[in-house]
Amino acid sequence: MNLATVPRMWPYEPSNSPLPLPPQPLVFTQDELHWIQAEQLDAEAMSCDELKSSVATWKTDSGTTINAILEKEGAPLMADRRLILLLGELANPRRLADIGAGPLPIINVRIDDICRTWTDTLDSRMMNPGVHHVTVARTHGWWETTHLGFATMPQVRQLMEHLEDGSRGKWKPGKLAEGQLHVIHDATLSPPSMDDLVWDGETERVEIERPSFDGPALPIVEVFTPIHTRQGCYNHRGRLARCVHHLHRAFHNNVFRRGSARQWGDVVSVQKR
Repeated sequence: MNLATVPRMWPYEPSNSPLPLPPQPLVFTQDELHWIQAEQLDAEAMSCDELKSSVATWKTDSGTTINAILEKEGAPLMADRRLILLLGELANPRRLADIGAGPLPIINVRIDDICRTWTDTLDSRMMNPGVHHVTVARTHGWWETTHLGFATMPQVRQLMEHLEDGSRGKWKPGKLAEGQLHVIHDATLSPPSMDDLVWDGETERVEIERPSFDGPALPIVEVFTPIHTRQGCYNHRGRLARCVHHLHRAFHNNVFRRGSARQWGDVVSVQKR
C-alpha cells in the first residue's frame, strides 16, 4: 500500500474499523506521518528502557532519528515515555488525528497467548449503530501482530478517555499478568486460522507449533494494555470473536448479538495494584 505522509489522508472508515493499520514503524504527528525503517534487534530479551534507547535511534529514509523528530515537535523524548499496546483503532493514524493525540512513536510487535477481540459495546459517535472497539483476551498457543506505542502519561489518559466516550471507568490502562510480547521485524506474520483453534466446550487453544520469534522479548507486565472493564469482550457462544477472523463489518452484521458479553476478569489476568 502507498504510505500517506499526512494523517488525514490515511484511510479510515468506521464500518471497517480499525483497518488499515501501519505496516511499519512510524512517528505520528498531527500534521505529518514520519515513516521509520525498523532495525533488526538481535537480543533475546530487552527491558523497556533498553527498547526505548534502541528505537530512539531508528531513522527515516532521510536519516532523521525518532528522537530528533520528537525534539523538533517539542515533545518528550523516548526516555520519558511509557509503553502501551495499541490494539485497534488507536494505531490508525487517521483516528489518532481525530483524537488529537500529539507526537506518538509506534512500532510493530507480536503478541502470544493473548489475542485481539471485539467488545460487546458500541461507540455511536462515528456511525449508527456504532463502532466496536478492540480489547484483549487469553488464548493459549495463539500469536498475531499488533502495535506498540511510546506515549506520555497524559497521552495514555487521553487514549483511554477516547475509548470511554465520556463514561468514566469503562476502560483502564491495565498491565497484564499473562501473555508474551516481542518486537517483530517481519510484520507480515500470519496468525492461526479458525481451523487451527481447538475447542473443548469451555476453552480455545492453538496446538500447532508457533513460528519462531525474530525480535527480543519485552516485559509485558510493564506495558499498558487497554482493558474494557465494563463488559469485557464479546461472548461468541462461549468462544471469542477474534479480530483477525471477523473483520468489523462482518462481525457486526453476522456475529454480534446485543447483551452477550464475557466479563474482563474471566478472559484475561491483570496485575493487581
